Amino acid sequence: MEVSKPEWPFGGFAPGRLVPSVEQINGTRAKVPGLVLESGLRAQLGSCRPLPNFARQPGGQSFKSQQLGPDSPVLSFENGEKSTVLFHDAGSEQLYVGGRGALRILTYKESEVNQTQVPLQADEKAEKNCRSKPGAVQAECDNYIRVIQRLNGSSIIVCGTNAGSPKCWFLTNDRTLQQDKRGQALAISGESLAPASPSQPAAAIAVEGSLYSALSQDRSTIQRSYGPRKLLRTEDKWLAKAEFVTAALVPEKESNLDEIYFFYNEVNKTVGLDEEPVKARLGRVCKVDEGGKSLLVDFWTTFLQARLVCGGPTHPQRFNQLRDAVVLGEGKRGLGMLYGIFASAWGTTAVCAYSMDKVTHAFKTSKLKGYTSVLPAHRPGTCVPYNSPSAPSKSVLSIVKEYPEIETVIYPEGQRPLYVLQTNDTYTKVVADRVLDASNTSHTVLYLGTDKGKIHKVLQSGGQTIIIAELSPFRRDAPISGMALDAFTGHLYVATEFEVTRLPLADCGQYRETCWKCVLAKDPYCGWDPDSKKCSAISREANYTASNFLQSLDPKAEDVCEGAAEQVAQEALKKVSVDPTSYIYLPCPLRSHHAIYTWVKDGSKQYPCAMDGHSCTLRFGENAPMDQGLFKCTATEDGYLEEITAYKLTLNAACIPQLSVTVAAGVLFLVITILLL
Repeated sequence: MEVSKPEWPFGGFAPGRLVPSVEQINGTRAKVPGLVLESGLRAQLGSCRPLPNFARQPGGQSFKSQQLGPDSPVLSFENGEKSTVLFHDAGSEQLYVGGRGALRILTYKESEVNQTQVPLQADEKAEKNCRSKPGAVQAECDNYIRVIQRLNGSSIIVCGTNAGSPKCWFLTNDRTLQQDKRGQALAISGESLAPASPSQPAAAIAVEGSLYSALSQDRSTIQRSYGPRKLLRTEDKWLAKAEFVTAALVPEKESNLDEIYFFYNEVNKTVGLDEEPVKARLGRVCKVDEGGKSLLVDFWTTFLQARLVCGGPTHPQRFNQLRDAVVLGEGKRGLGMLYGIFASAWGTTAVCAYSMDKVTHAFKTSKLKGYTSVLPAHRPGTCVPYNSPSAPSKSVLSIVKEYPEIETVIYPEGQRPLYVLQTNDTYTKVVADRVLDASNTSHTVLYLGTDKGKIHKVLQSGGQTIIIAELSPFRRDAPISGMALDAFTGHLYVATEFEVTRLPLADCGQYRETCWKCVLAKDPYCGWDPDSKKCSAISREANYTASNFLQSLDPKAEDVCEGAAEQVAQEALKKVSVDPTSYIYLPCPLRSHHAIYTWVKDGSKQYPCAMDGHSCTLRFGENAPMDQGLFKCTATEDGYLEEITAYKLTLNAACIPQLSVTVAAGVLFLVITILLL
């Protein structure tokens, strides 16, 4: 059986495969000034089974395409953006997107998004100078926005490459450029604030009005590069061609003890035949650091670094290159955690989780690598205000200067990865959220972006790691280049070089109007409300402890959902008339690889099915002779029976059959033609 290739914005379909179900075909496209919007997105729902031990293949899970609703508009970049930087203020409806020659300010309101563009072109002189350099990459002789950070309530600093001569501007009132006395946009040199190239690794973070920049270059540096506090930097010898990934503020109970963490990969100075050429590292400085008085006057006096390993000391496979990291702070019901994406030399990626208590304990107690004497009572690297009586002495500063690395290696929880992604996909970005379920139990949810433009929604709870869903919000396959999570508004912002969108964290409608699908999803954002008979979001504000909301961990769920087997709706029954001499097969989309699938004819006769990608296909042949009747495909998992699809087959040698499927409430008719052999 072959399928015709209709004109459809999502491209043609592979010969020999049935066109995806109605749910797999996204919503229609809508035009908005300056934007190309798509009203829906696909989500592949996980089977919600735990990832055993340390390795798990999400590709072997259940995945079903769903339309998640019209409130996720997608902005498409006309020519693509080589470098895409996102910035979002928690609790706001705005997203700042840095690209080539402009800053885009997107304001979301339900299913609508308005765009404001702030042009930021490269200086003519800088562009001319860039293009005249021997071997210059002409495409890089432009202004690529690389830094967007809020300094205070009224000012956002925006820095770009400016054709190799970095430059920074200031946004006031969130959308207009600050002007100088001549009425022109106020700009300052960004040489120590931002990278000079769109491909140069860098990280930046603003804390209390000061900008901290980490630049990867011949002499890699971590700097306090702008703001009211004294500007400081690392000594050249402290870092060995570091390639920075990201940065994070780690607040403490006392503000004076706040630390700023930098994550980077560094060339292994002592590499041997059996060692990795690159090591992942974690560096930290104290927010109150003001430099030394007689030594390290213009340098950090609290800088310490540690090796970050994804795996154990004896683990056979090392994931030595850090791709991204996120720090999830302490909550009322959860301890601080660090999550990182690591890649092996073969390109496989893994996720590792670290206790922040153990990380900070290592920095406070570990010996210093190479230092053999007894450490002084005032430990090098301790956070102390500049004018404090316990400020470090010159002898302590000399130790910091010569021995900036701690001896303790930072290993993940369990000394092994949380799990390994063993498919053709790799992870590129990670953000995290802490969620209280209906019983006020805390859960961690990770959102992991892939190199194919998908997002894995992963639940970590009770020692288990579960992939809840795989989201496919974009039309084009491209690596996820940026993500920002807003726990206050309940949204996830995601970008590739071609598109950007906003997704709801609690999109409970994707589990449809059935108790079992809601409960089996194991999504802590959602619960089954037996009163309204809907899968609804668990409010972050209200306390549902005494309510009757049902979730996957609720022991009452089995009783309430018992006997809730779902049947195929009569209007969804596919009627097909075929030639008995032709080659016909019937597809059944997989809900879960852990479910048991069965094809049944007229409620009694069973037929075998062949697993083929994401389908359990009934192929008629010598072992399964074709016959007319009603064929149903069912899936059984955890005692729940669901009819996935149904075909009413009629034998007719005189026709070329057609199958009509109604899409978008009758607006579009998609015709699937079964060609006779």
